[in-house]
Amino acid sequence: MRRARTRAAVRVKFRDGSVPAFFVCAAFFAAAMCLSCFSRCNGALSLWPKHVAAAGLQRAVVATDAAVLVGAMCVTRLLLGALAPEILARNSRVLLLGIVATCSELLSFGVVRAAAQIWPVLLPGSPPGFAHLAPFLLPVSFAPVLATLLCGSGAATALAFGLSAQALLLVPRPAALPATLMSMAAAAAVPPAVARARDRAGVFRVFAVSGAVQTVMLLASAPPFMRGIEEALKAPAGPQPAVLGAALAICAAGTLAVAPGHFATLGLLPLLEHLFAACSNLRLAKFADLRNPLLSRLAMEAPGTYHHSLVVANLASQAADQIGANSLLCLVGGYYHDVGKLSNPANFTENHLPGDVNPHDSLPPNLSAIILASHVKDGVGQALDNNLPAPVRQIIREHHGTSKMAFFLNKARRLAAENAAPGSDPDPVDENQFRYAGPRPRTAESAIVSIADSVEAASRSLDKPSPAAIEKMVDGIVAAKAADGQFDEAPLTYAEVAELRRAFTAALATIRHARIAYPGSPAPAAPETKENSGDQTDNNRQDAAPAR
Repeated sequence: MRRARTRAAVRVKFRDGSVPAFFVCAAFFAAAMCLSCFSRCNGALSLWPKHVAAAGLQRAVVATDAAVLVGAMCVTRLLLGALAPEILARNSRVLLLGIVATCSELLSFGVVRAAAQIWPVLLPGSPPGFAHLAPFLLPVSFAPVLATLLCGSGAATALAFGLSAQALLLVPRPAALPATLMSMAAAAAVPPAVARARDRAGVFRVFAVSGAVQTVMLLASAPPFMRGIEEALKAPAGPQPAVLGAALAICAAGTLAVAPGHFATLGLLPLLEHLFAACSNLRLAKFADLRNPLLSRLAMEAPGTYHHSLVVANLASQAADQIGANSLLCLVGGYYHDVGKLSNPANFTENHLPGDVNPHDSLPPNLSAIILASHVKDGVGQALDNNLPAPVRQIIREHHGTSKMAFFLNKARRLAAENAAPGSDPDPVDENQFRYAGPRPRTAESAIVSIADSVEAASRSLDKPSPAAIEKMVDGIVAAKAADGQFDEAPLTYAEVAELRRAFTAALATIRHARIAYPGSPAPAAPETKENSGDQTDNNRQDAAPAR
């Protein structure tokens, strides 16, 4: 056990260490400089005039390249502070972005070198120098796609804008401006599209669209290329070989723009996820399958908890869409947030059959609070045993925050008052014994699942779930959580909290709407409330039930 903890500590120290982050930035700088120097020494890829390359690596040239790279890194740092400040608080993510940037440089250099070699074979009539083709063959989508999957769209946009300077180092001088503009366009358009992708097919569609756009721009914006095709069509060999060569050239352009980046992304993604404890939507989607063994166990052993989790997951997912949070993470987090109740489902009365005895009726309130709070720790253990992703484990750990178990706290105070001697003050009750251990929600997704958990449980206690009653209940729960400091560490604005309140109210009004009594049908049973259910374990439901 001690050895395992030591290894875990070493991994965490490596991931969040400043030294690795510094060295990977230095490695990126060195790799980009080396690739740039190698490109300049090759006549076809030279950024500088041939006499400069022939004269060797002049100091001014090296200084210019270094200035470009330093400027690109400064731009990336400023954009990260504006678009993804949470990344800067984790050196492991800075290290991860540095590795993605280095891989992007290597991949771009390899694609440009390969294209320079194979293009004259496919299209002999094309003008020499390769300047008219290079900007349209760079895998400009690779870095935005991989960074979005691993670190989010904000970090990907910042990195991709910084990497747009790579075109100044890797492509011929006449192609530098269009290549830079294309890279900047990809930085703006690709991350939002990838953020909505939930499977490999969605990622492939992004690459395919990017490649199609690059191929169309190659055909429409490169007159030398079109003149090369016209010359090939007029070749003495006849039109058939020329047309075939042009078709092969166009297919090669699309393939070079898409295939290297796509396959490199699929190959690097699992490795980087494992090394840096990251979680992409592609990995999350596997745990959204309701046939997952852990969810199957929950359905069989704790059916009430399972149904509650399904409703919470769908509420959280719909609300996340309204504020631009990760709806897939909220969906998966909602499915698994209460898996800790599998340790002893009978302690939670949503899993009781009619007539079952509530075990908490005969237990002291502080012991009931300990049992209730234990499902969070047990849930984290179940998540580790079943290899749930780190963001899902975080939601499990944080979905109650440090909130109070008000029912058992009030019960303890009532018992203290009953046991006090006549005329004397009751013994004080330590409120900390009736709070969850926390931590409080530190991400928008954790906060959303926390609200969804509370409002779903509380909505069951409404006698008449009218829209006005649901709205009052949701507003009360959100206001109580905010007053208790449960959102102090979550990156939510007042406007986003207000939008969440409206989203939960609308969704619950649809779920809990009143049913019409058909003629001849039996009268509906009385709704389950705090007074008639005996439910003393669901703190959210007890706190939010309206006073009667």
